[in-house]
Amino acid sequence: MTVAEMEMALERLGRQLADRGVPADIVMAGGAWMTLVLGARDVTKDMDAYLAPPTGPIHQAIHEVAQALGLAEDWLNDGIKGFFFREPPQTLWREFPGLRVYAVSADYMLALKIYAARGSDTDDAVTLIRHLGLHSIEDVLAIVEQYVPERLLTVRHKYFAEGCMEEAQ
Repeated sequence: MTVAEMEMALERLGRQLADRGVPADIVMAGGAWMTLVLGARDVTKDMDAYLAPPTGPIHQAIHEVAQALGLAEDWLNDGIKGFFFREPPQTLWREFPGLRVYAVSADYMLALKIYAARGSDTDDAVTLIRHLGLHSIEDVLAIVEQYVPERLLTVRHKYFAEGCMEEAQ
């Protein structure tokens, strides 16, 4: 999805929700965050977001927007909710009639990318390390440990973070 496609879909989603009288809040993260908030990408596959309850009306409106605009059914999905261990620091990114879209902070986004530790997250993590002006692996790990429970962090996360830090320098 391009920036224009995401914005058009979010605006349409807001209108669907407003028409139902069920305004909603979502918290954006992932590739959509990298594209819309940081401007580090031109496109993303889908939009990851935490959907504030009640989610039923939001899911129904997402489905309707997908059909109306010819988007994949999961164009906006809440799969990221399993990575929100604490309420993330967030700011209002954009408001549409019927929909407020919040964005996680850059340091929270870095913590999510390091925790995911997928090869496909490397470029985003490197971009975030540079954006945040981090200069040591200790700085990176301190951010991750601030948001991800210590019991969930493994040596794999540390090695991934180290690799990203080396590439960022």
